[in-house]
Amino acid sequence: MAILSKILEEDDMNHLTITDTFSSEPFAHVKCGKIKVKDEQGSIWRFEYKIKSRKKWVFSGRHWNQFLENNRVRVGHKVDIDYKESWCAQADYKIEVIKTGF
Repeated sequence: MAILSKILEEDDMNHLTITDTFSSEPFAHVKCGKIKVKDEQGSIWRFEYKIKSRKKWVFSGRHWNQFLENNRVRVGHKVDIDYKESWCAQADYKIEVIKTGF
């Protein structure tokens, strides 16, 4: 199971907002920063993030928009962010797009 998961809505096409209750913080204990993720094609992306509250995380930045475009992500698709595979030294996390029938 992914540490962060969301079915994308229209607003997520500019910045990904995840509202959920997290039992622990999956990222460093700072209110904002950058994470590196590796997608299924092997591309590395750097997303900016802000922790607005324990229940609200926002991911954005130039790479977020490029990631959406390169992966043909649309409203209704699901995005999962999870811990990286142990062999992946280039990124801290992995990201997967699950394309639904929309």
